[in-house]
Amino acid sequence: MNILLTKLTNDSHRLEIVRADGTRESATLPTRSYLVHDLLHLAVESEAALDTGFWGALARGKTLTDMNDRSGQSMGAASAELLVVEQIVGVLTAATKGAAPAEVLAALDRWTEAEGRPLPPWLDEPFVVRAQERWRAFMGHWRATPFGQTMTLEWARR
Repeated sequence: MNILLTKLTNDSHRLEIVRADGTRESATLPTRSYLVHDLLHLAVESEAALDTGFWGALARGKTLTDMNDRSGQSMGAASAELLVVEQIVGVLTAATKGAAPAEVLAALDRWTEAEGRPLPPWLDEPFVVRAQERWRAFMGHWRATPFGQTMTLEWARR
């Protein structure tokens, strides 16, 4: 699946996905609310080779509307796995604001302990560093993208 991010203004961008079967969909989004989060999902899900997160669900045919359904009904059985990825990305947001990987990992450890389950085996300090570096590369690419131009990224199914 190709992920096309078009820089429209300082405040908005267009997200378009083009699936392997040729189906497309797009949405114009407020950059401040979505871009960092969506690119962090891409960094985390790519580094962890997850097919059960946001981008994997879109690649498998879920729609942007499905993904925005807060009830979880449109996601069915996938909503539990997606919720875990969403929570991990939420905690990793601290890494985008300069938190040390050890701090981020400690917060993730506290969170999973409170939930009564262990950290996923791939979630360790080197993973946090790699995800943070990948996210920074995506953001650098975005900053270098001129207004009206499109940044294209690829999501490969795992």
